[in-house]
Amino acid sequence: MIPLPPSNGLTAKCRCSSRDWSPPALLLEAAADDDGLILMLIDAFSADTDARIERMREALAASDLPRIRSEAHTIKGGAGQMGADAVADACRELEVASNRNEASLIAPYLNRVQELFGEVREAMASYADARKMESSVTP
Repeated sequence: MIPLPPSNGLTAKCRCSSRDWSPPALLLEAAADDDGLILMLIDAFSADTDARIERMREALAASDLPRIRSEAHTIKGGAGQMGADAVADACRELEVASNRNEASLIAPYLNRVQELFGEVREAMASYADARKMESSVTP
């Protein structure tokens, strides 16, 4: 059972800054420390999440709460695998609000998901840039 979100507002806080994201151990293990694969996964996560946030905005305009819940659920899973825990937490809250038909909370939760995603995407881009620079310097 998914715990209910607090009644006094949004709780998900970004646990990263634009300088400190790194792939979680499980991802590093699965990628066998292959920087190229990790960079491809970062790109895929970013593009997929952008598209899903856009679809949630469209669903919000159409008051399609089941679609919002479905998209939030999918982002939550990907964010968890990529080490974007704050995004996953915010998506969980969005999912719960959608399940409970709390339409007045959907826009603020969606805005929070987008804000946190922007922060983690910046952090991932910084990580990717650093890895690319290291590989171009290493013979």
